[in-house]
Amino acid sequence: MFETLRNAWKVQDLRKKILFTLFIIIIFRIGSAIPAPYVDASKIAEWMQSNGSGNFLSYMDILTGGALSKATLFAMSITPYINAQIIIQLLTYALPPLERLQKEGEMGRKKLQKITDVTGLAIAAFQAYAYYLTLRNAGALRFNSGFDGVFSAIVIIGCFIAGASLIVWLGNQINEKGIGNGISMILFAGIIARL
Repeated sequence: MFETLRNAWKVQDLRKKILFTLFIIIIFRIGSAIPAPYVDASKIAEWMQSNGSGNFLSYMDILTGGALSKATLFAMSITPYINAQIIIQLLTYALPPLERLQKEGEMGRKKLQKITDVTGLAIAAFQAYAYYLTLRNAGALRFNSGFDGVFSAIVIIGCFIAGASLIVWLGNQINEKGIGNGISMILFAGIIARL
């Protein structure tokens, strides 16, 4: 294995791809450490520790590399996109128009990819709002009422949606300029970071 890595490192093109992929993973880990604005990270960590062990939230926290329990910019990680991919893939068997798109070749796959991206964005918006409500119910927000509460809600939800979208974009960059399998690489990096 080490011999294979050493040989890959000697090839300049592969070395650039490996370094680019590592750079993207570093960006992902930095975003997973920056807390969302107007959130008290210590309160959400305390709430997650008392309410999130052994259930769906602990599983989500593992997939996000611990970003969910810290309410960071990348708290949702790639879960909205993965959910969208699964939903659209299942719908291609149930809906004839989507099935036709899948059979149209490259152009059809590009259209399906756009549908998946839009669906992922909608799921990200839903999950961001749900996570905001969880933060509010846990008492982890600095502003809860009046204009300050509305403004902080918009900023927090916007940060979570933007974070999820940025992660998908970073994964696509690994596909295009890195060693490939960008979404899987980011998911793997999150799980390893959590362990």
